[in-house]
Amino acid sequence: MAAGAFRAEHDRRLDASRGYYEYERTAQCKVPRPEETPCPPPIPPRDTVCEDGPPVPPLWRRLRSDTTGTWHLRWEWSCPEDLQPPFTGADLRELKIKAVEVQHQPVDGPMLISKPVIVYAEPSAQEFRVRLMDFYDVDVVVTPREYTWEFGDGTALTTAEPGRPYPAFDLTHEYEQLGTARITLTTTWSAKYQVDTDPLRKWRDAAGTVFTVDEGEEFEVIELRSTLVD
Repeated sequence: MAAGAFRAEHDRRLDASRGYYEYERTAQCKVPRPEETPCPPPIPPRDTVCEDGPPVPPLWRRLRSDTTGTWHLRWEWSCPEDLQPPFTGADLRELKIKAVEVQHQPVDGPMLISKPVIVYAEPSAQEFRVRLMDFYDVDVVVTPREYTWEFGDGTALTTAEPGRPYPAFDLTHEYEQLGTARITLTTTWSAKYQVDTDPLRKWRDAAGTVFTVDEGEEFEVIELRSTLVD
C-alpha cells in the first residue's frame, strides 16, 4: 500500500515541471469523476496509524487538456512517511562499501596448535551521497551490524561485536590440526538514509542488508615440540 501512495506522489512531483496534470489533495469527493470511481471516506480509516504526522488526504488529478474536467482518484488516504522514496536492498547493493579488513594476533604466521588466535576488526560507518530514480538526492550511512569469521578449518564464529586486540581476548580461535589456513571476515551492513525532499529531514531505515568479504593472508598451523637435551 505504501508503494502505491509513493508512486502517486512521485508522479505528482515529476509533473510539477511538465504541467500535464492538475493535482489536488482533498478529503472532498471531486466532481466530475468517472462513474465507476467511488468517493473515498471523508475521514481517514480508524486503523490508519502514521509515524510522521496526521494522515494525508486523497490525491486527485485531471488532465489540463481534458475539456470535461474529469477528476481521477490517484490514491486514497495515506501517511506522510509513505510519500518518501524507499531505499531498497538493490539500492544498498549499488553502494561501493569498503570491506572491513581481517585483523588477527599473532599478526604473522605460523600459528600454534591449541594456542588462541585473537581476531578483531576495526570497522567504521561509511557515508554516501546518491540520487534515487534520477530525482531524489539522498544521504546514506551504512553501519556494520554483524561479523562472521571463517577460520579456514571448517569452523566459523558470528558476532555482533568486532572484538578487540591484545590484551583483550574477546574473540579467539584455537586450531586443532596442522596445515595451512586463512581467516575470512564477512561483514553484514545495514543502512539509514535521509531524503532532501523530506520536510522532516528524518533518518529512515533502508530495506535489507548487504555483505562485504575480506580474506586474510594464508598462514601455516604448526606444533612446537620440546626436546630433552642431555
